Amino acid sequence: MNSKKFHIHFLVRLAIFWMAYFAMFRMLFIVYHHTKILDGQHNETGMSFLYGIRLDLSTASVALIIPFVLWAFQQYHKSRLIHLLNLAFNCSLIIITSALSIFNLKIYGEWDTLLGYRAFKHLLFAPQNHPFFSFWSILLLLFAVAVFAYIGIRAYRKYVISFSYPIDNSRVRISLMVAIPIALFITYRGGLQAIPISEKESSYSEIAINNSIATNNIWYFVHTMCNAQVDEEFKTDTLNHK
Repeated sequence: MNSKKFHIHFLVRLAIFWMAYFAMFRMLFIVYHHTKILDGQHNETGMSFLYGIRLDLSTASVALIIPFVLWAFQQYHKSRLIHLLNLAFNCSLIIITSALSIFNLKIYGEWDTLLGYRAFKHLLFAPQNHPFFSFWSILLLLFAVAVFAYIGIRAYRKYVISFSYPIDNSRVRISLMVAIPIALFITYRGGLQAIPISEKESSYSEIAINNSIATNNIWYFVHTMCNAQVDEEFKTDTLNHK
């Protein structure tokens, strides 16, 4: 008896990929900074994987927006160009995520803070004040970025497949095109509550490093950069109206 092969939707595969990728860097963070974790506290540190899920999902939902748009176009106008654009976008995002995550490890090791707007601005405008970023240190960091980006891209190309798989049933196709944006919006906000999710959702421990581990470093970096931009625009607008 012939049976249709079951296909997991491309965006579901991609969401699982990002959740696994974030978990990998969380594990790397724990291993790299294990000396900062007090003896007997590793069980509590392991809870960071649970408390970090909501911010991970919020971050993954943003990463899925462009692939969703490209997938929607691909359903009605199958094109190799769209397929290549999707591949290029996701590979670029994997490289950026790897770079920010690896540099985050280094920053936290030196300043006990996640890589955010203030740390990034300090590094950008006063690099001579940071001797720990020597030539060989930078070279090692870039090598680590290349290794983890390679792992991510290989995993993406091997497991996140079926981007161009057509959905023949028009009702199912249209239903997905309505349901997916709604799902992405809800997961981005962290639920249906009045106030969107914040880094407070990952604060579960009295030990600061546990909360830092649970906080998705990509979400934190983008969030602090956006908040800084809003603050700058508010200050400029206030000065202009004086």
